Amino acid sequence: MSKIDEMIGKAPAEYREALNAEKEQYERLHAVTKAVLAEVGIETRNRRVVELLEGTGLAGYDASTHRIYLLPELVDQSLDSAAKTFPGDEGMNTLGIGGIPPFLHRDNEPYPMPASYEELEHLIDVIGENLDVVRFLSQPVKVHKGDPLKCNQIMDRLRNCIKITCSAYMSGSESVKWFSGRDDWHDSICGVKSPLSCMDNMMDALIESAKAGNNLRLTTMPLAGRTAPTTPEGCVVITHAEVMFMLAVAQTVNPGMLCMFGGMPCPTRPDGDLAYSHDGMNLLNIAVARLNMWVTGLPSVQSGGSTEAKTPGAAALADGIRGRRTLCEFGVHNARHCFGVLDNLNFFSEEAFVEDCQAQREYLKTRPADVPLLPLYLPEDKQVFEVIQRVGSGDYHVDYHSTANLSAFDDWAKTVVDKGLLPTR
Repeated sequence: MSKIDEMIGKAPAEYREALNAEKEQYERLHAVTKAVLAEVGIETRNRRVVELLEGTGLAGYDASTHRIYLLPELVDQSLDSAAKTFPGDEGMNTLGIGGIPPFLHRDNEPYPMPASYEELEHLIDVIGENLDVVRFLSQPVKVHKGDPLKCNQIMDRLRNCIKITCSAYMSGSESVKWFSGRDDWHDSICGVKSPLSCMDNMMDALIESAKAGNNLRLTTMPLAGRTAPTTPEGCVVITHAEVMFMLAVAQTVNPGMLCMFGGMPCPTRPDGDLAYSHDGMNLLNIAVARLNMWVTGLPSVQSGGSTEAKTPGAAALADGIRGRRTLCEFGVHNARHCFGVLDNLNFFSEEAFVEDCQAQREYLKTRPADVPLLPLYLPEDKQVFEVIQRVGSGDYHVDYHSTANLSAFDDWAKTVVDKGLLPTR
């Protein structure tokens, strides 16, 4: 019996049927993902990627469409070889700061600007005072004309936590190798843009990082209604396919290396902007985490616990509290963007960060020691594979699934609230 089967068996009786159905749903979505990679494929013009994957004998490239197709056996082989644990892993509900908001929020500042080195140094000191709740971080804010390696060296002052960088923005092979062999550093690379298309220069960076033996976080950000189907299942499958593709590349280069699943799908509002305060944002990322924790066995790092609010204040704080509670009570592995990030990841605020950290401490004081496994009630989309097939045909954006709206996520969140698993807003 697997660990998840044991957890389901210990869940309250009224949830067990729904949890068993949810597990079967993730197994089905993993199978759909492998069909997407085999039949829809990934667009790329990167000859290194093509030659690498075709060299396995389990992938083929169609030069007329610039798409590469992966047999299910290559996905299975990659998952079998990938590391399932890593040093410094603190297990469930480990929270951190997500990746590099472009601007530092300053009160009464009319023009958004990145940080200076001095401001970054100050923020790192403040973060260091809050490592009881912030257990991993990537650079908390972009530095104006900053050198990524110098920013990393400032972050490296912090001990007893995992730091995340992006070697794709570094120049020179020695910079890429700077954190090689360091268990407290991970390299976050987004090599595929949604829907199902390689960023070929980023794939070169992924290959070089894998050769160096760096710990990888494989990231992608499908947006429901913009670059992914607007249903939760459609977003999950696009996310899973893009990360499984990057996993296959990395494991072919360096079998056995750590490749954390870092896909961070997001619902969008009718105007096309991110819906980061929506309950569906947090539920969607929990679903992606569960697919990995329950089916693939990969370590996962998802997104959530943040806000669309543009300024620190009551609304931003309430969004963070609700989002982090949702993530922790339904259970994620690692979750990023949880502290101090505003306006759909555009700003980092020291004031919001400090308030978020204190709110999380207060939550941990009252959180029950043993939270039962709760069902997510992830809604099914019977057309998910057919819709994603349109990605390869160029007919995708005329489908109703790609109309930017929150209706599917509104309905999902209402179901979870009506089941008594989330409080009414």
